[in-house]
Amino acid sequence: MKHLFSTFFFALLLSLVSCKKTDQNLLTQMNDTVSAMHTRTEEFDLNTQGIVNFANLVDAAPEALKSDTTSGFAQLHEKVTAIKIKQEGTVSEFKELLAELQRSAEEYAAGKITTDQARSQQETLNGRLTAIEALLKHVGELNDEAQTEYGKLMAEFRSKTE
Repeated sequence: MKHLFSTFFFALLLSLVSCKKTDQNLLTQMNDTVSAMHTRTEEFDLNTQGIVNFANLVDAAPEALKSDTTSGFAQLHEKVTAIKIKQEGTVSEFKELLAELQRSAEEYAAGKITTDQARSQQETLNGRLTAIEALLKHVGELNDEAQTEYGKLMAEFRSKTE
């Protein structure tokens, strides 16, 4: 009986120690992803500010252009507003997911979640962050197109009013 108790105690101790064991490569990968993505948020914030500034410029267009139903301004204004909303919302989601990944790395390092849970969260969140990066790139391209379109509208408007 004493031997059975010792074996049980050793097995319990071994399972507790192995549960607390972390995969250092995974933890490093999680922390590296968080670090790399944090630098991306600075770029996204700058892009967002540029998009907001452009949207404000479009909002401040001359009233005569705004009221010209044949110019295409209304459609452009709607597009620019949608781009601004999409950019702001997507950057916000990116930051939330990044914070979630950082929490997961901290919980894993503290032994609060298992290696499988940490790996699953790393894969899922990293995939979502990567998809959001691609979406933000596309939104930036749409904004560039809208700026070109706005430049053409303003050039046409100025040529008509001169």
